[in-house]
Amino acid sequence: MIENFSIQVSSVSHHYDELDEFYRDHWGVHLHHGLWEKEGISKEEAVIELSLKVLSYFEPHSKLLDIGCGYGETARLSLAMGASEVSGITVSRKQFEYAAAHPQEGARFFLGDFIQNRFQDGEFNGAYSIECFSHIKDKSRYFEQVRRVLKPGGKFVMTAWLSREKPSVWERRHLLGPICEEGRLPSLCSRSEVLTLIQDSGMELLEDTDLSQKVWKTWLISSKEVLKLLKESKGLKYFFNRDHRERRFALTVPRILMGYRTGAFKYGLFVMQVPRSAS
Repeated sequence: MIENFSIQVSSVSHHYDELDEFYRDHWGVHLHHGLWEKEGISKEEAVIELSLKVLSYFEPHSKLLDIGCGYGETARLSLAMGASEVSGITVSRKQFEYAAAHPQEGARFFLGDFIQNRFQDGEFNGAYSIECFSHIKDKSRYFEQVRRVLKPGGKFVMTAWLSREKPSVWERRHLLGPICEEGRLPSLCSRSEVLTLIQDSGMELLEDTDLSQKVWKTWLISSKEVLKLLKESKGLKYFFNRDHRERRFALTVPRILMGYRTGAFKYGLFVMQVPRSAS
């Protein structure tokens, strides 16, 4: 596991709050990877494809929980796909304010840390998390809370940033370690470490898929967006102001792209279920 114990929840929320305008202007309100399983689709279509893939695992009329809901777009999409209700939680005040300012019947949004959530035991039929996992420090408690809020038989679908199983010293020092620091990730797990956490939680693994080759293009496009931003006066003012702590994330974009190309950085999809006999 690649670890950076200095990253706190406040660091994660500050990251997304400070970069809020740039993220929405240059990537959009689906703030996650795109999925290229179809030929010739745009970035805007690809990010929706990833959300649709995650949501495809749930039955119609499910009551869902979106962990790390961002601006709430996947939550709204879940309602269009047949969910009866959806609750979203995010640590970013800017994201919460955006989600709350775009209300939709059946959706409710909360500002807070999922690890400290107040949802009821067995409140949801299903839950999902798109790229939130790496921002979590106590990953064992994360899975404990997921299991607690799900009904017996409830599914949890998670996409996660991962490291290769045995990264080299160079990859740790120049790619994965800096990605954790600049991306505000307390730790970055390998696939096998995630599988161990799932097993320890008592949930049953249904699917484990490496999507790296279908999502890496995200960072090729992101690299072009960063270059475009650096040509704008607003972008130059932001990135050359030392008071802006999150400006370092611009360095992470090429690091992640290189990580995908070398195999040091991975992207996984995990589907699991609370045993039906769970009390």
